[in-house]
Amino acid sequence: MKTRFRLTSIPLLILVAVLTYLPLIHKIGYNHDDWYLMYIAGAYGPGSFWQIFSVDRPWRALVMVPAYLLFGADPLYYGLSAFVFRLIAALALLRVLQMLWPRQKTFTTMAALLFVIYPGFLSQINPIDYQSHIVGLAAALLSIACTLQAVLSDKRWMKVLFHGLSLPLGWLYLGQMEWYIGFEFLRWLVVLVWFSRENGSYVQKGIRTLLAAFPSLLVPGVFLFWRIFLFHSERGATDVDLQFEQVKLYPIQTVYHWIVQVIQDLFDVLLNAWTIPLSQLLPYVQAWGVFIALVSIALALVFSLKQHEDNAQNGSSHDPFFAELFWLGLLSAAAGLLPIAMVNREVVYPSYSRYTLVSSVGGALLIVAVLSRIRGRVLRNGILAGLIFIGVLTHHANSVKAAQETTIVQNFWWQVSWRAPQLAPRTTIIGAYPLGGVEEDYFLWGPANLIYYPEAPTQDGMGTALYAAVLNRDTVVKVLSRERQEFDNRKNIITYKNYRNILVLTQPTLDSCVHVINGLQPEFSSRDSDSIRVIGPYSEIEHILVDETPRTPPTLVFGLEPDHGWCYYYQKADLARQRGDWDAVLSVGEEAFAGGLTPGDSIEWIPFLQAYARAGDLERLKEIAPLVTSNPYISQQACEIIGTMPDVPANALETVNTLYCPE
Repeated sequence: MKTRFRLTSIPLLILVAVLTYLPLIHKIGYNHDDWYLMYIAGAYGPGSFWQIFSVDRPWRALVMVPAYLLFGADPLYYGLSAFVFRLIAALALLRVLQMLWPRQKTFTTMAALLFVIYPGFLSQINPIDYQSHIVGLAAALLSIACTLQAVLSDKRWMKVLFHGLSLPLGWLYLGQMEWYIGFEFLRWLVVLVWFSRENGSYVQKGIRTLLAAFPSLLVPGVFLFWRIFLFHSERGATDVDLQFEQVKLYPIQTVYHWIVQVIQDLFDVLLNAWTIPLSQLLPYVQAWGVFIALVSIALALVFSLKQHEDNAQNGSSHDPFFAELFWLGLLSAAAGLLPIAMVNREVVYPSYSRYTLVSSVGGALLIVAVLSRIRGRVLRNGILAGLIFIGVLTHHANSVKAAQETTIVQNFWWQVSWRAPQLAPRTTIIGAYPLGGVEEDYFLWGPANLIYYPEAPTQDGMGTALYAAVLNRDTVVKVLSRERQEFDNRKNIITYKNYRNILVLTQPTLDSCVHVINGLQPEFSSRDSDSIRVIGPYSEIEHILVDETPRTPPTLVFGLEPDHGWCYYYQKADLARQRGDWDAVLSVGEEAFAGGLTPGDSIEWIPFLQAYARAGDLERLKEIAPLVTSNPYISQQACEIIGTMPDVPANALETVNTLYCPE
């Protein structure tokens, strides 16, 4: 007997999720908070997570300690784990929806599909720090599924079993993120939908709901008792007393602000999530990303066309499915945003996209509810295809961006390792990546310590050997003021940045190499920021220990050593210059030029010009002159630097004055 291929719900979700999240997962490395988490765990052991998270969310260690024991420092495994838990969350949601509406397989599957590819949450590419968020998401929806399964079960032992499973899963998810408590509204709304179909008054239906699922009250009850009365957060954003102080002082104004903020964020969750993130990520869209989005659409349409729904899916306007799904989606989306507004946070793309995570469930349900009212199959499938296209393409572009940024940061630190065999302990690094601003100091001291001081520098608490400062106006003022050591305790990690003890590292553009600024004779690219130029004269290259054994970046974190292009030779020449080995500078230069390599940033000619001037190589000085003098800013620096060098032959000085010094 010949059977026809039929794509069912679970394979569809798995296939689309794989296409959405996995193509570049092996190329995405550490970013943001991953740097300090992985450094501290490597230096002090996974038990350090208890200390790190003890200040605000200690239960996060329940996820991160086992994760580190399983995956170590490898970002790939965290990415795969986050993907699996994101998929588990979607499957748990699918189970909940199919228990409520067993005959609406197409629409319940589409709701789970839109949830798993929801484009408003952009931190899937940050799976180490967001491991807790995504595990919490899966635990929340599994807990809700267990509650509903317990309610629907006829056998007492099954009720006990599933209620017993829902409680620890509920405590687990709330322990990861306290603002996930919006899921408790979804839990009770789901049960209420079931009992709303029975006869009786609203009060009777409410009482039945409460009696059927009353064990679930222990989830928020136990957690809130612990959170409010037993635990004190050291972070203002998670301190309950601090956050509710405004309610005591200005109750009407505060509640009004919450309502307005929830409404604004609802627009972000329901509408802007499908437009703003993709518009921000358009430069990263690749042709193959469009292809996988089209394949995902094809899979969804095959499922829709092959799936035989009963006539209820296109029923009358009195069909309860639409009303139930619509109100479940709208109310749960709003409930997920209320805790965010209550702690004075809001949805902002891309930096605070995580606040859409709870409400993304309700958003997916609401969209599908609206789609269910469209009677024309072609129009309905066309809108669905557009949403799938946006969701898949957004995550594709987000992954491309993350992979590119990973490569840029890895190459930055490989260049630093070529240039600096070792850094002196207690050096304060101030740096600039070519991909944008450094938001936190551990974006710099994290990778620096992983390369140069991966072992714990002290057994007295958690600390680092190298420090860093964010390049901003405050840092510039402190450097100029010659401020001394500054104590900082961030999540029990102790650092002592010192503004009198700095080393400036800058890579102005992707065409540039990493430049180590020598404060005694600073050289600046024409594309360096004004802040770099202001603090550059205070950079001390003696913090680079030139005679130490070179440290090689761990490939697990920084990837394989890049090809030895121009920047490799530039860093070796700059290191030789610091050692005073001008013959080595000449040798490195000849090797690079013989391979057809030249700078992408004119300031990188300077070490070689100095070496040629000392050697009296007039031909080389004349040959390079047009390449340097095309940029007067660089030409002026070459003139001044070589003009003040000792031991430069008179004819070489005359050539430099003639060719490089502006009249």
